[in-house]
Amino acid sequence: MGQLWEKVTYYRHRSELAALRLALRVPLLAMHLIGAVVFFWWGVAGLSVLIPTLLVSQILGTLGLLLGGISAIALLLLVTPWFSGWYCIAAGVMFGRTAAARAKGEALARAIHAYREKAV
Repeated sequence: MGQLWEKVTYYRHRSELAALRLALRVPLLAMHLIGAVVFFWWGVAGLSVLIPTLLVSQILGTLGLLLGGISAIALLLLVTPWFSGWYCIAAGVMFGRTAAARAKGEALARAIHAYREKAV
C-alpha cells in the first residue's frame, strides 16, 4: 500500500507542477488550470473514501453510513489546507505575485527528483 501511495503522490506532484508552470505562462487562466488539477485529485481522494464506504454500508447498514460520514469529514479536514494553499497560489499568480508559486514549483521539483532517485 505504501508503494501505491508513493506512486499516486508522484503523479499528483507531476500534474501539479505541470499546471503550475502553465499557469505561470498564462496568469489569467491560473485559477482554471490549477483548479482543474486540484479538483481532479480531490475526486481521486473522494473516491478512495466513497468506494469503501459504499461497500461497508452494504454490510453494516446504518453504522457503515455513519462511519463513511465520519471518514468523509476527516477527508475534508485533511484536504482543506492543501486546497486552500493552491487557491492562494493561483490567486497570487493571477495578480502578478509569483514568489509563492515559484517556491511551490521548486518544492514539487525536489519531491519529484527525490522520488526518481529512490525509484532507481
